[in-house]
Amino acid sequence: MEALEQNKPKYSGYGYHGGGRKPTGKKYKTFSFSCSPEQYEQIKTAIEKSGLKASAYFVQKILGKESD
Repeated sequence: MEALEQNKPKYSGYGYHGGGRKPTGKKYKTFSFSCSPEQYEQIKTAIEKSGLKASAYFVQKILGKESD
């Protein structure tokens, strides 16, 4: 039993217990929608031209303001 514990790797950092991004305190919600492949390409092109991230683009278009 002791031999097994000696061979165990000692993990630290990202991807292990407690690793990853630190909490910011902000809460977010996600949603999805469906569209045709043609609409998807049009939306993708519009997002690329805007220079925004997809989520910021949709929030700005739907709510008529910039996202936080």
